[in-house]
Amino acid sequence: MDKLGFELDWVYRRGEVFILKEPKEIFTTGYTFGGKHYSLEDYFKRNFVLGFLILHDDQVILEKYFHGALSRSRFISNSVVKSFISILIGIAVEEGKIKNVNDPVTQYLPYLANSGFREVSIKDLLQMSSGVQWDEEDYLKPGCDFNRYVPAWLRGETSLKDLAVSCKTKEKPGERFQYKSIDTEVLGQVLEAATGMPLNKYLEEKLWGRIGAENNAFFCRGKTQPQTPAAVGFNATLRDYGRFGLMVMNNGKLASQKFIDERWIQDSTTPAGISWQPQSAGPNDEFSENMGYGYQWWLIPGDDHVFMALGIYGQAIYINPKRRIVIVQSSAWPNPDSQANWDEMIKVMETIARKVNP
Repeated sequence: MDKLGFELDWVYRRGEVFILKEPKEIFTTGYTFGGKHYSLEDYFKRNFVLGFLILHDDQVILEKYFHGALSRSRFISNSVVKSFISILIGIAVEEGKIKNVNDPVTQYLPYLANSGFREVSIKDLLQMSSGVQWDEEDYLKPGCDFNRYVPAWLRGETSLKDLAVSCKTKEKPGERFQYKSIDTEVLGQVLEAATGMPLNKYLEEKLWGRIGAENNAFFCRGKTQPQTPAAVGFNATLRDYGRFGLMVMNNGKLASQKFIDERWIQDSTTPAGISWQPQSAGPNDEFSENMGYGYQWWLIPGDDHVFMALGIYGQAIYINPKRRIVIVQSSAWPNPDSQANWDEMIKVMETIARKVNP
């Protein structure tokens, strides 16, 4: 993405690198999906994987790259970055920059006073329950509102602030989960207003410059888009995504550094009610239709309390605190939001976690 002529908002690393131990042996496994048995190599080919990393605590179990990607390649997050925004909101709350997640959004963004966000709280945004009119059910449908977001993000056809202002009320906020990237975008605007810092610099100061990242990261945006995107557009290496995953798995700590209180991690990965509650995946591994949602994290059915950061076209950070596993994937699926691809991906990651740490 750094070669395509976009404006880049850099997020610089600092200090010592958090060391990941190199693999001790060759790892492989098989899995069953849709009534057929496949190898891990089959999975990489079937799912157009660009990079795949398995960590057991700080031990690399497997690291693979395909289609010309390298360990130093930065992979676009798509919506995986939404989970980063959740952590940054929690840090801002701890610092007192944000008083309370129940604060109305307009307390920080008065320009939204006449928009669909006028009665929405920060918690409503975190839980994707703003109630604004925004259709993101099918990315390939002509009426999908994400098709308004992309031209704003990549071509600056409207500012991201104006896009938020244009949203209307559909239903009462806080009533039910409905996935909307515009909710995260407004969270990013709240962060900038509350902290007085550009989003990339706040991420750098509070996370990237302290987490032992190995490489600089960046957000990308169109040259004429004045704002750093919050819902998409982050780019980092697999190992650095993995370090972020380890910090979250360790309840906000990594090595000797504490980033956020464990209560925020617990609140972020606990469903608030029935609309956010994960359901059984059933005998056919139908994970994607039965995931729950927390504060910008997807909650996976099962007893291991697995949660994930997910982005269209197959981007993922899988976190299994019980088995101490973090898995990072970057892919280039032909379809942005295929249920079959999501289901197979989660089945593979669950299978890996149980093999590495039964």
